Amino acid sequence: MRRTEPMRVGELLEDFLSTRALGPATMEGRAVELWAEAAGEYVVRSTEDVYIRGGVLYVRFSSAAVRAEIFMRRRAIAERINGLLRARIVRHIVVR
Repeated sequence: MRRTEPMRVGELLEDFLSTRALGPATMEGRAVELWAEAAGEYVVRSTEDVYIRGGVLYVRFSSAAVRAEIFMRRRAIAERINGLLRARIVRHIVVR
């Protein structure tokens, strides 16, 4: 069916993404983007590097105190990221 009304690009993109499952690489990229939302502003300020490989999220911090805190909360943060993604993408978080 053809649409005769103009649509915003954002609406088209949202419609496209909601009707198609995202590939694993795209979901892993999205998991890295969601790190800031899942971890919180204070933690993000001390985060130096975040990347994911094979379902393992690697995070490096500049603060030993933040590193210790995240080490204790890593399972809860992984669950939060997976909840936001609605998929089990992050299996483990490695704190460095």
